[in-house]
Parts: sequence; structure tokens; C-alpha cells
Amino acid sequence: MTQLLTPEVRAALGTTVTYMAPEPLGQASIRYFALAIGADPGRWRDEAPPTLICETAQLTGRAVPDGNAYLGHAWELPLPVRCAMFRGGNDYRFDRPARFDDVISTTWTLTDASERPDREGHPLLFVTAEAAYSAGGDRLATNAETMIFRPLEAAQPESDPPDEEAEADAAQGSAAAAVPATPTPEPDDPATTGAAESLGAPAGPEPLPRERLSPGRSLRPLHRRIALADMVAYGAATWDWHRLHYDEAHARRLGAPAPLVDGQMLGALLAECVLRAAGPSARLVRLAYRNRAPVHAGETVTCSGTIATADDAGFSVDLSVSVGDRLVVAPAFAQLDWTTG
Repeated sequence: MTQLLTPEVRAALGTTVTYMAPEPLGQASIRYFALAIGADPGRWRDEAPPTLICETAQLTGRAVPDGNAYLGHAWELPLPVRCAMFRGGNDYRFDRPARFDDVISTTWTLTDASERPDREGHPLLFVTAEAAYSAGGDRLATNAETMIFRPLEAAQPESDPPDEEAEADAAQGSAAAAVPATPTPEPDDPATTGAAESLGAPAGPEPLPRERLSPGRSLRPLHRRIALADMVAYGAATWDWHRLHYDEAHARRLGAPAPLVDGQMLGALLAECVLRAAGPSARLVRLAYRNRAPVHAGETVTCSGTIATADDAGFSVDLSVSVGDRLVVAPAFAQLDWTTG
């Protein structure tokens, strides 16, 4: 069996690269991203939705896309065979909101790597990289990202990662407190009765009163049908034109039946789900999630959440994303702090 975690790959750990954005983030970038994820652009004007800086390739300042039309940061690992790369998950921590006039620098560091076989015995290489975003002397956010590399001849984006990886990531992304087995549903939830919203739809129901954000209560689900046009809009908003997200022939060569939704887009929708529930009086300070299975163009996702803890400082939520009966993101976890009385 091919070994992916070679001495050359181990030697690459600790590699660091820094990018300085060539211009401020900009109000137009903020508005476009808000529209692409179905958020209310009126809420996000001077400040960016929290996950934007973790998702956009605008910050690299690159002018020439790679062979897959990708303009963002990528690691050129010395792998012994050609591999397909899939996002395993992200752990975002937010220190302060990014503003439209911030000129953002990003430092990426390769921090860890491990190898294990999948269910068919093919090798999988799990690589962790950490990014730190800063502007004006302030740290804005950090991102610990897991990438999964699989030999190209065995690449099957529709396959689930190994079960043991789910167990390992659960400790990182789950809430500190247990959630009741039967959460309290939110009564008369219009989001659960109508058709799935398109990404350009106006923001949904009013935030819940703070006193109703109590442990065991379910958030209103966020439903999204993600059409190919929505994926293209999201790719443009994040300066991410990777062919896997719109080129059907390219996706099929990698074993997928259709173009794949960018895994980070699901993180943006999870953030939107919890921020809709909390409203402007809360700030997202952490979002951690693991991608279990891909989402394809035309599928409808449902973002669900249950309050895990709540106190005078803020609240935490256990989250997941599903497509019908298929769980595509889990475990996932968000922590929010109250910003006003």
C-alpha cells in the first residue's frame, strides 16, 4: 500500500507563509458575500459576516489562478502520488469583527499530519494547518483547518471519511454540556413549513427573545437549496473559482456525480443559522465543524441546532447539516457571546 506520510511530508510540517491583502476588504465584498449566503446585507455593512475572511481567497493577493482555476492559498505538499484533496473541517475562533476598511494579513502554518486507511484500505492523509488573520495590529480570527488527501485513482468524494476520524473530531467540536435527547422544538416555525429558500432570499424570521435561548431548545432550522448558480455566486463572492464547484466533467473525473458545494459554504450557513436566532445582540466567537459527506449541486441542506449551554455571558449550540436523511456535517459547535445587556 502506498504510504502518503513520507519523511518529505513530515519535513514540511512547520512551514509558514504570510499573505498581505493588496487592498481593504471593502463594503462591496461584504455585501456580495452576505447576498451569496442568504444573509441580510443591511446587517452587514461596515462589519463582515464572521466567516468571510476565513473563506475568501481575496486576501492572498494572487493574480494568477492555478490549473484548477483556484486563486487561494494551497499547500504544495511533496506527496508520492497524485492525490485529490477534500476539506475535513474547520475550527474558527473570532477575536473581533473584520471591518470594510481592514487591510488583512494572513499567516498559514502546517502544524500536523497523520495517516490511516479508509474502509477500502486506501491510504488517507490528514493534514492540519492553522491560519491567523490580523489587521491594524489586532488579531481578527484564527482557523484550524483539516485537509484529507486521497490517491487520485481512489478518490471518491461521495464516500464518508473513516468512522474513527469522526470520533476523534467529536472531542474538538462538541459542546461542553450534554444536550437532552428530545430537544424542545420552536413552535409555529415558518422556516419548517415552507419550501427551501434560495440563497438570494431575504433573511428569515425575527431573532428569538434572549430568555428563550435556553438549554435544550432547538433553533429554527435553516433550509437552503443550493443550485449551481448559487455555488457560482458563492465562488465569486469568495474569489474561489475552483473547477470542482462548477465543472461537471471535472467533478466526474474525481468520482462525484455533480459539482460539489464548497465545504466552507456550509460553515457560513451554520453561522447564519445561529446568528439569525440570536440577532445583533450576540457575536459569534467560535465555530467548529466537520464535513462528513459532500453536498452536490441542486441538493437542499438543512442546518439544525440545539442550545447546549446558556448564561449571562452567552450561549453555545450543537449543530449539524443534513441533506434529507444524510448527515453531511457533524459534529459542529458554535459559541456566541452577548454584546449588549
